[in-house]
Amino acid sequence: MLRPIITFLALACGLVSAQRSQKLPSSFPHDYPGKPSGAFGPEWQKYFEVTDQLPNVTFPFARNFAGNIPVDRPNHPNNTLFFWAFEKENGSLTANAGESNEPWGLWLNGGPGSSSLIAALFENGLLQIQNDYTIAANNWSWNQLADYVWIDQPVGVGFSTVDSDGYVKDEDQMATDFFGFLANLVKVFPSLQNRPLYITGESYAGTYIPYLVKAYFGMTNPPVKLAKFVIGDGTLNTDAVGENLPALSVIETYPQLIGYDPEVYGYFKEQSQLCGYDLNLTYPQNGHFPNLTPPGLPDGNSADSRFSSSTRLRSKQALLSEAKARLSDESEPASKEKRDSWLQEKRDLSGRPNGTIDTFYGCFLWAEMMDYALNFSLPWVNISNVDLLQGLDLYDLPDGLDPETVRSQSDAAFFLNDNRTRTALHAPTSKNWVMSIRYPFGNVQGSADPSKFACQISNLQF
Repeated sequence: MLRPIITFLALACGLVSAQRSQKLPSSFPHDYPGKPSGAFGPEWQKYFEVTDQLPNVTFPFARNFAGNIPVDRPNHPNNTLFFWAFEKENGSLTANAGESNEPWGLWLNGGPGSSSLIAALFENGLLQIQNDYTIAANNWSWNQLADYVWIDQPVGVGFSTVDSDGYVKDEDQMATDFFGFLANLVKVFPSLQNRPLYITGESYAGTYIPYLVKAYFGMTNPPVKLAKFVIGDGTLNTDAVGENLPALSVIETYPQLIGYDPEVYGYFKEQSQLCGYDLNLTYPQNGHFPNLTPPGLPDGNSADSRFSSSTRLRSKQALLSEAKARLSDESEPASKEKRDSWLQEKRDLSGRPNGTIDTFYGCFLWAEMMDYALNFSLPWVNISNVDLLQGLDLYDLPDGLDPETVRSQSDAAFFLNDNRTRTALHAPTSKNWVMSIRYPFGNVQGSADPSKFACQISNLQF
């Protein structure tokens, strides 16, 4: 078969210390009437087909299939992944082996610990939950392009089930589980084994998917035929890099944060280049993908110790709250003094050495941008009434082109945990669906993903 020509990121990462051990929840799949006996095969299609009426759905839609399929990890019989698959055309998903060469796709959300049913019900799926809890058809659902499968993973996420000691310890185990699931899925839908597969996902799937591709190329006989993978708005590195790398883009989007000052913009642009943050993900990539570990502070201090106030301001709301407090508490002379200090240090760049990384901030551009916004360019808009800032969040206005902004994705729980929905989707009764959990890597409550720390990124081509 033709090997796909792709570029992917192999992340080789160290471990982090775990927090104290705590008993984790266990769950198991539910056996609904009509479940076949024996190994997986095409006879399971009838069992997984969604035939019951879904609550609040008043229109006909594509044939679909849902339920839990084991990952076949030894000694963990309750470790399953939940899938919800929609056909492009009637019979396209249930074609016999060799009858179709049409592409198919699967979708993964991130988190880590977020259900892919978020996308199925709010983003690119066929059913869309509305603000009034009704459900409408999505005219741009991805199953109009191909047979598409939304999958809750790793084990324990969403409607996927898990033994209390069976949570994945790292991304390599996640990938092993995933291909165990796929091996069983293609037994149920045999045509999928040799049809070109597109693995797609967003957010933390930017970490999951490269490991899936890595595992695929390490298999002598993979259960599927990978064609391409697509990552949207993906998390590819550590939290620190994910925060600092887009700082310049934030300034370009909201130039009022630096008072629309072109000299200050030039300064941040130069710093972004010096720190290697001006990379561009393209295919084919020219040369090696750069190492994204940002240089530390010249004197060896950590970012958290030096920028204690700025590191708290990771969210838009936190930044606005800090701005309101400063506008309320500081006298005009004190505010002017701080701004004058920043004017001398940052706006007047004539006395600064060009071509060198800032000796105070290093490559922590997010903290530098926050400090500048709060100490020099605040309040960012031409108004003097503090009450206006307190009563209006300019960044949280509904966007007519993105209705998701006015819906709460957690509202999907009312639909998915309805017993009528649960029965129709053959979902487990041992747990309730939640949008996200804090995934306990290594079966330790509160532990972080070891694949995200001490990372080095290399570029491999096939």
